[in-house]
Amino acid sequence: MPVKRIQLNVSHGDNVTVGDVIQCSANTAHPPVSYYWQRRVNESWQQLQQDNDDGGDDDGSMLRLSTAGVYVLRCVAYNVIKHSTYNVTSESVTLYVDASLLNLGKCLRYVY
Repeated sequence: MPVKRIQLNVSHGDNVTVGDVIQCSANTAHPPVSYYWQRRVNESWQQLQQDNDDGGDDDGSMLRLSTAGVYVLRCVAYNVIKHSTYNVTSESVTLYVDASLLNLGKCLRYVY
């Protein structure tokens, strides 16, 4: 089944903390779905380097927020079926990442 829909576990304008994990998930896991994250910088989208290769993970893709600041992010999911690539991009979200140590490392997880 081609990937057609993607969901994020955060919303535009959310306040999060350094160390929190955000997640995106596609509407299908088979055939395997790969993911990557992009950040808006100077009017263009730049792909983020991730520490682990999580392509094809049934749980989607997770991104740990490592520094404080304001981030505009989106997630891209794609899969290949019979030599055709299907992809979908999430809506962009603006996140306000705080360096507070009170909630360091909580995992925001969307379940649907």
